[in-house]
Amino acid sequence: MKIKKWVVREHVPGTPDVDRVYEKVVEDVAIDLAPEEMLLKTLYVSVDPYLQGIALDTPVGGHMGADSIMEVVEAGPRAAHRPGDLVQGFGGWQSHVISDGAPRLWQTGTFPMVFPAYRRLSRHWYDAAVPLETALSATGGPGMTAWATLTTFLTPRPGQTLVISGASGAVGTLAGQLARLAGVRVVGTTSSPAKAAYLTGLGFDAVVRYRHGDTAEEVGEALDRAVPDGVDLYFDNLGGAVTDAVFARLNVGSKVAVCWQWATQVGGEADGPRLLPHIMFPRTTVRGIFSLEWFTDANWQALHADLGERLRRDEVVCDHTLHHGFDAIPAAYGSLYHDRTANFGKVLVAL
Repeated sequence: MKIKKWVVREHVPGTPDVDRVYEKVVEDVAIDLAPEEMLLKTLYVSVDPYLQGIALDTPVGGHMGADSIMEVVEAGPRAAHRPGDLVQGFGGWQSHVISDGAPRLWQTGTFPMVFPAYRRLSRHWYDAAVPLETALSATGGPGMTAWATLTTFLTPRPGQTLVISGASGAVGTLAGQLARLAGVRVVGTTSSPAKAAYLTGLGFDAVVRYRHGDTAEEVGEALDRAVPDGVDLYFDNLGGAVTDAVFARLNVGSKVAVCWQWATQVGGEADGPRLLPHIMFPRTTVRGIFSLEWFTDANWQALHADLGERLRRDEVVCDHTLHHGFDAIPAAYGSLYHDRTANFGKVLVAL
């Protein structure tokens, strides 16, 4: 059968140039499954900022990895899943996947990690209120990142102030809404007037707008108006000048969750103030967030029971920007960087 793939053609640091980086190939593949293997059809593909690092670490000619929802078409007698099963895993930018679905070590990058085994998606979890594509958003990796960061580390309390940088993405919007339900005052940052209005509509108490190139002092002036009593909790998706400004306003006993560093890892903003005094004096606790540690069966069940039910009760909104067709994948990914005002919530591609 013919299997379509997007492969990495060139390693390009910084803001991705998808026309340079990716190349579409079509392979004729004879389907001869081993007893543990499956043939899976890709239904949805996730595009996320962290894929820039995956692309740089993928050998030239290798297919592009990414989180996806797949349906099992054929399965060997000892395969982990059966034909008709829906699964979520790191299947990548491929029309079909041949895999045993086992955990896979990723060791080409700076920090070796293990991509989890494909997980079966129970069909009874999904309906009109919680559609299947949420397995890549609210009830998938972004939802687990937001929910578990709040419940296991930040543990917000009524009356506290939480700042979320890069708040208009899939993780930030969910984290902000969940924190508001916990009685926290939530302040988001974004660079777009449309995104600022979007966050306000989701219930954020205040929104700080910044522009690329703003200094920490300029961001700090806006922060002082939004958080006059300082910052108790910081959910950092951005880094850069925004984070420099927030650290100077941390309260005693504050907590900082470092989830992503867009400004540094994509924008190249590697210079900044020395932050350790801002941690030392307020006795701040800083934790790196690597959500794969929470990808357990028990946590997925708990996420569906908590966040899934909040979606059904309309307590939390989970928006998707949906692109269509295999050929649309690179452009959908590029839109995260070049057409950000057009995207609301999680960006996905339906195949």
